[in-house]
Parts: sequence; structure tokens; C-alpha cells
Amino acid sequence: MVYLYIAMIFIFFGCDSIGNKKIYKSFDIIDGELSAQNQLDDSRWVGGPGFEEIAELISWNTNNNINIIGSANAIKGDTLTFLAGDVFPNTLRAFGKETRSQLNGVIEDMVYENLLNFDSETFKLEPELATHWRVLDDSMTFLFRINPNAKFSDGKEVTAKDVVATYDILIDEGHGDPNVYTYWRDKFERPVAESKYIVSVKSKKKEWRNLYSFASLYVYPSYYLEKIDGATYIEKYQFELMPGSGPYMLNTDRTTQENNGLVVLDRRSDYWAENAPRNTGLWNFDTVEFIFINDETQEVERFFAGDYDTYSVGRAQWWSERFTASEYPQIQRGLIQRKKYINFAPAGVGGIAFNTLEEPFSDIRVREAFCHLWDVDKLMDKLFFNEYVRKNSYYPRSKYEHPDNPIQDYNPDYALELLNQAGWTKKQGDTWLTNQDGKIFEIEEFHIYKGWDRILNYFVQDLEAIGIKLNLVVIQNPFEMAMNRKFKIYNGGWVGSLLPSPEGMLHSKYSEKLDVTNITGMANPEIDKLIEDYNMNWNMDERIKILQTIDSLATREFHWIFSWAAPYGYRCLNWDKFGIPENGVGYSGGWLAPISMWWIDPDKKNKLNQVINDENLNLPITEEVIDYWNNLTK
Repeated sequence: MVYLYIAMIFIFFGCDSIGNKKIYKSFDIIDGELSAQNQLDDSRWVGGPGFEEIAELISWNTNNNINIIGSANAIKGDTLTFLAGDVFPNTLRAFGKETRSQLNGVIEDMVYENLLNFDSETFKLEPELATHWRVLDDSMTFLFRINPNAKFSDGKEVTAKDVVATYDILIDEGHGDPNVYTYWRDKFERPVAESKYIVSVKSKKKEWRNLYSFASLYVYPSYYLEKIDGATYIEKYQFELMPGSGPYMLNTDRTTQENNGLVVLDRRSDYWAENAPRNTGLWNFDTVEFIFINDETQEVERFFAGDYDTYSVGRAQWWSERFTASEYPQIQRGLIQRKKYINFAPAGVGGIAFNTLEEPFSDIRVREAFCHLWDVDKLMDKLFFNEYVRKNSYYPRSKYEHPDNPIQDYNPDYALELLNQAGWTKKQGDTWLTNQDGKIFEIEEFHIYKGWDRILNYFVQDLEAIGIKLNLVVIQNPFEMAMNRKFKIYNGGWVGSLLPSPEGMLHSKYSEKLDVTNITGMANPEIDKLIEDYNMNWNMDERIKILQTIDSLATREFHWIFSWAAPYGYRCLNWDKFGIPENGVGYSGGWLAPISMWWIDPDKKNKLNQVINDENLNLPITEEVIDYWNNLTK
């Protein structure tokens, strides 16, 4: 009977009636062991407590092998004061108009939770609000089982109904952010609360990424959302927040716009997932204070005065020449520690892009030649103090980078050979290369942002040495020119992603359109086919291989002269009072990671205060470069 029981369980969860709130197919077990009515009476079958006991038998997925990124030795308590930017944000809302500040995303992550978490190191989904998930046979319908223990900060349960209400408010045009309402409306049908704890959603297009997209949904309370629409939301919650299920709450009493502004979040003492394995060593500060300073000089002075705790150093010159022990006694005495946390923070393609739809860059020989005419190593030495590494991929320093991409080294002799083959030669005594018509090789306008001439003048000199004339033209918005394809070459790039979508940048259907990421005009039928395979493949390991092949093909089209990227996630100065996990800021974390991963070590803080008050005492200077994954040797 055990085998028959298991077989019937697999039949129990059907998929052809999803959307009609009838996800259960009735049947009878021989001898009446489990009738359909008993199934419905047993809360396990509708996602209630005990669901874990039957989930695997009915083809639901979970992940109990959580990748712990925090430290088990972390200590809860104290306050982190964190520089959040130059001006107080226009709103503290999570979505809607005027929510493009990074701080909005930080606050949302502290106050609310996703259905699932995607771990950047293991590339696996992990439970968060949902304990289990399932993809039905159509590869378009996804089910999520909400943890019955999940609670909002006001003590009310998180349910499937909250997921539906969240979708409804996100697609409401009244909140004024077309990127948000268009994204969710175009990707998914309206979710269905199949039971109190189980929600289903059907995507409008078959693509594996949709599972990850919906799993990343931050869930808001339906009993608040049902009383408002999008327009009311942006008015009512300008500087307030609805209850969330996450570890922090906004302190509305202390949050203020006065004196440059202050945003304060307090850690919840009743956080429902406080002891969940995924939160090991995370969310340690009792209070997080976000301050704002609108003057660069003041940022530095106030940090060294102790007004905030960790300072992100964005300039290589400052790191190498200004923030040193010889310049600051606080660094010399060990009160402030210099740190670089090496990791795999995603970096996107970047450098100098060619418009391949126009001459001379419609010729692949010319493009390849240019890829060997930018002496980036010279920039590294003269301007960047060897703080960065050369990119060589559309997905640099990630799992997706093909290991055998062509190397873009500085090689003017080889470049000249390619240019000669393309019909560009230099007559004896001439300064410039010319073609058969006697026209000199000149890029009349290279539109750049103010300040970039300091870097790109070296490129002008590199090209001039071989006989190519390049004219830099400073304008206010080169990006707009690129989006309208009014350029020959463009200096810029795109941000990286843990789950890249190559379609927008590399598919031929966008090769001649305006306002797209495929600004170079990539049109390769083999890449198109691989992109379609990639979008339809549900196996992560296979997708990585497909993207590596795409990367190999795309780099051999020579549409970009690749530039450089930082090999670290966070380069900073810290007052020496933090406890920090061995991995620093995690596998892909950046300047915001300290908020969730670090803590104040009481012993270190007390010692710091003693040394500050006694100039005869020093603290030991600890290791500067933290390379937990030996990334620099790869």
C-alpha cells in the first residue's frame, strides 16, 4: 500500500486547472486511506504546517543546503552610521516615481522580503518568504508556498493574498513609474491565491528567467494595499512605509529631512526569521543611521572626525596617494584601517564601442586593429596606480566569461597590418593614414563627458602614433547620442548582472533600432540561435556554457575595445571597531554589504576609544587586501 500511496500523491497535484483555484485533482485511495476530502481537510495539502513532509513527494522544490555568507560569531547590537549619498532622497518608497535612489533599494531590502533568494556563489535559489516552489509542465506557470511562520512587523501573517495584492499595486499606473508597471504587466498574468499559503502565477512568455524574476518579488501587506490605489500610494507613503516582514522597521520619529537629512532603521526584536539559517550572522546592528553629505571635502573631513563608520574610496589616486599613513595619523596609528575586499562583484561590458553600421567600423579588420591600439596598460600605470584589471569579455571575471577570448593587447604593428589590409596606408612623409580616395583616417567627433579627456587623451596619442586622427568633443550627454546611434565610437558601458540577458545587447533584431543596448549593431545568426537556446534552457550549468560560447563569438566580432574594472567589491577606510566575516563583503557584494554582514565588536570598540584618547597608544594595522577566494590569482 505504501507504493500505491506514493504513486497517487504524484497524481494529486495537477497542472491543467491552475488559474481556476482547483490545483487539486480528487481521487480515492484503496481501502480509504486518503480520500479527496481528507486531503482538503489536512492543511498540509494546501501549504499549511507539515507541508514539508509531503512536498518532495508531490514534486515541489526547496533548498535546505543554504550557503551561509554571514559569520556565526557575529554580535548583535550597537549602531552603524552610514554615508548614503549627497542628498536626502525624494521619497523613501520602494517603488513608484522618484525612487531611483540606491537608498530606496537598500531600505526595501531591510524592511521587506522576497519570495526566494538567489545565491550568487552557488547560483541556487534558496527559501525566503517561500519555503518551496514548483514549475509546471508548461514551463510558464510557477507555484510558491509561503512559510506559515512568516509575519509582518504588526504580527499579521504573510499569505498568498499579499502576493496578489503586491502584483496589483505594481501594475497600477497611478504610482507613476512606467518601468515598474510595464515590467510586471508585460511579464506575468495576475497571480492566483490557490490557498492561504500557495500562490500561482503564469508568465506571458516561456523563459526560465521569469521564475527568478517573480521569485525576487518583495511582498507587501494586502490589508494595506486593498485600501489604496497607485496614486494614493505615492501620496500616503512618501516618507512612511507599510509593515514589512524583514528584519528592520523605519523609525519615523528620528527620520528627518532637516540638517541635510537622516534616515533611521531599527532592528526588530520580533523578526520572524531571526534564527533561520539564511540569516546566520546577518542584520546585526540594532540601529542603522543613513546620513547625507553634499560636499566631497566634507565627506572626507567628517569621516576622519568620526561622524560615520566606513568610507568608500572611489578614486585610485586618493587611495594610493592621499589616504595613507604619511598623510593621516588615524591611519598611521591603526585607528582607521585600509581595506580592499576582492570578490566577484558582477561587472558589465565597457570600454569604447564601435558603430558597426557605418564606415570605417563596418570593416571587422578596422575594428580589430583599434582593439590593439589602446594602451590600457599605460593607463593602469600612469593614472590608475595598477588598482584595476583589464576586461576581456562581455561578462568579465564571471562564470560566463569564455577563457579563450582574443586578447586585446597593445600591438600597433599587428594593428597596422590589419589597417593596410583594409586599404589604409601611409605614404612616405605623410602623418596620417589615407585610403584609395586620399581621405585621411579621421574620427571627426568622439563625444565624451567632461573630465574624461584626462584619460582619453592617451588614446588620441596612441592613434596619432600610427596615423589616425581622433578629435575629442566634450558634450553634456554622450549617452543620448549613443542611444540615437549618432556616433562613430562611444566611451561607456553597461552594468553587470548575476543572471545576464544577452538578447538586448547581442540579438540582431535590435541591431538597427534606436534606444537599445545593442548600440554597436551586433547581428550574428549563430549568436541569435544561441540566445534563443539560452532563453529556453532551464539547466543553469548548460546556460553557463551557452553564454560562454556567445561570449566567444561576440568578442571575435570586435565591437568593443574593452576597458578595465576593479577586482574588488569594496575599497574602503573603516574605523577599527567592526567584526567582519572572513569573506569580507561576500561573493558579489559591494559598498552596501557592510549593512547586512558586519557588526560592531564591543572589545574592538572599547580598545579603539582608549587609543583615540591616548596618543601614545596605537592599534595593530591588519591585512589590507582580503582575497577570500584567491580571485587575484585566477
